[in-house]
Amino acid sequence: MISLQQQRGFSLVELSVVILVLGLLLGGLMGPLSAQRENARLKDAKEQLDSVRTSIEGFALANGHLPCPATPASGGSAALAPGACAVQHGFVPATTLDLNGQRNADNLLLDPWGSPLRYSVSASDANSDGTWDFVTAGEMRTVTMPLLQPEIVVCNAAAGSSPTACASAATTVADGATAIVFSLGKDWATFSSPDQLENVGTNLGGGPSGTTYRVASDRVFVDRGRSDLTGSEYDDLLLWIPPAQLYGRLVQTGYLP
Repeated sequence: MISLQQQRGFSLVELSVVILVLGLLLGGLMGPLSAQRENARLKDAKEQLDSVRTSIEGFALANGHLPCPATPASGGSAALAPGACAVQHGFVPATTLDLNGQRNADNLLLDPWGSPLRYSVSASDANSDGTWDFVTAGEMRTVTMPLLQPEIVVCNAAAGSSPTACASAATTVADGATAIVFSLGKDWATFSSPDQLENVGTNLGGGPSGTTYRVASDRVFVDRGRSDLTGSEYDDLLLWIPPAQLYGRLVQTGYLP
């Protein structure tokens, strides 16, 4: 017969120790799992941006010009204006490009962290005819390749830059891209570093949801290595379309020269 003393279970102290050990073990697992999920999102974001850039180039091959950005009010379609775009800095026109992916209440295509993908185009008008060269059918041919002036600038730091140029040649990554598409990364709602703020200098709203979004305010952007250093955080992801790449494709399809 088993005595009452032999039937005794774990004491509260023993249970506390077991729970503590299990908590430590689970906590140790959460870090690697969280890192794996974040690496997966980063990989997906890079692939998504590459797919979007390919779709933008495909649109140009089919139409002879780049698409305009979408706005919160345009339902995911390119927002047009006479001879130009409604905005220079907005969002990927996913409806116009027939892109799949998660959308928000304003029908804007989202990155893996749930923020709309931004998209900007060159607003240059080299022949001063009131028409944006890169978003209007036939305008690039009219201006001619040697005179086209793509104006998107990419720097490796915001310090010393102006609304139109990087601080110096040493900080210039790309001088004269035709368009750029980018994700604000994991910290899209909370960032405050100068290099990330350079990519979103103003606000844009007007959509059904009533949300106001941060978008670029000038033609200068920053692209550099990822960093978690306090005051110098950076996790934006940018891809741009160099002029030679766009011109080469349009020459192949007969839209240029």
